[in-house]
Amino acid sequence: MALHGTVIRLVRYAAKGSGGEAADQALLIEGHGMEGDFHADGGLRQISLLTEEERKQIDSSDVQGLCFGRYRENILLGGIPPAALVPGTRLKAGEAVLEIGDARKRCFEECPLFSGGQGCFLAGRSLFARVLRGGNIHIGDHIEEEW
Repeated sequence: MALHGTVIRLVRYAAKGSGGEAADQALLIEGHGMEGDFHADGGLRQISLLTEEERKQIDSSDVQGLCFGRYRENILLGGIPPAALVPGTRLKAGEAVLEIGDARKRCFEECPLFSGGQGCFLAGRSLFARVLRGGNIHIGDHIEEEW
């Protein structure tokens, strides 16, 4: 099954802990990340991704995990089921191509969910990607799996 979705939101974080700046478009730089983003330093976590389904779950959850306030996506994806985004999946959005990596966020012992023995849906599902081909992306751009 081929993946199809839409870029719902783009956010650039200028500094660690900053609230982020929403943008209508962004330049993704091959091998680095989003231009002007604090995390655009290469490595395995160049771009953070989240699906619209997961964002809604975070925003409506009664129990707030520690990462619910810490994990912030650069790109919010609409119309793509979270389970379909596995390591190695390549996504084309606008002019850019991203590859889902196997790096995931870790759980923190001080998190109420973790310390209470409850599962966190973000564990293993928070996504990071590398920029394989740079280029401009825009809100509303179609996302499809790149073969």
